[in-house]
Amino acid sequence: MGSFITETWLREHFSLAHGTEVRLPEDGRLTPAARTLLDEKRISIKYLDAAGRTFIESAEGKPPSRQRVHPLTGSAEHPVATCTLCGNEVSHKPEAMTHLDPHHLTGKNHPRLRLRAKLDTSIAHAVWVQAELSDVERASTLSFWLADVRSCLGNVLRGEVTGEAVSGVRMGELDEQAIHRLSHDPLRYFGHDHLVPDASQGITVARLNLLRALIREAEVIAADVYIDRDYKLTRPDILQALNRLSSAVYVLMLLAYVARTGHEPDPERMAKWT
Repeated sequence: MGSFITETWLREHFSLAHGTEVRLPEDGRLTPAARTLLDEKRISIKYLDAAGRTFIESAEGKPPSRQRVHPLTGSAEHPVATCTLCGNEVSHKPEAMTHLDPHHLTGKNHPRLRLRAKLDTSIAHAVWVQAELSDVERASTLSFWLADVRSCLGNVLRGEVTGEAVSGVRMGELDEQAIHRLSHDPLRYFGHDHLVPDASQGITVARLNLLRALIREAEVIAADVYIDRDYKLTRPDILQALNRLSSAVYVLMLLAYVARTGHEPDPERMAKWT
């Protein structure tokens, strides 16, 4: 019998931002209160075993069982892909081709693959920043919110691959409107004006600034892919998510900087954030 995962345990390990994802131990069992909390916040649940295999809960059977799925797409299906050029089924993928989506193969020079590569780089850098946080930073809001950024980047990548709509960006209790306010008027909310990147601000701020820049590059590539010659935007969800994510990382830069300088926002200012 696995260990029980309580609402308290979830709050200690995740920020539980609306629409994000939690990855739980494969033998974990959610208490009713923990289940309700995740359902209310529309947080997707994945279970990982010791070998790194990913499982989701299946509604089939009583009690509900767990089904192994692909770590990125969350799908248990293995559809046969067809070539986007000739329309024929492809049983063996050539080296010059890769999946455009679960059902189609295309050349590796397809513009959407450039976007995915930049998203992949952004996710890799977000994980690196997480891994390099100090012990004090790991126990702070900064760490939880950075995990939300990482989760949202994963949502963008998954949405690009599968065609699913990308939900709005959330970072802790901050929605997109709150993130916009904080990033555009930091003096009011943080007690410090806009940051001009400088080495004196410290290594965490520098790493976060690089992450912000990578996300902005991804947004520009997405614009090339999804804005046609008539300025019609076919994936506004992806462009909006990337735009808000770069603002979210800028908020993290401010948070890291004021914490480093010992001038963290007072409770009165923080009460206005949401």
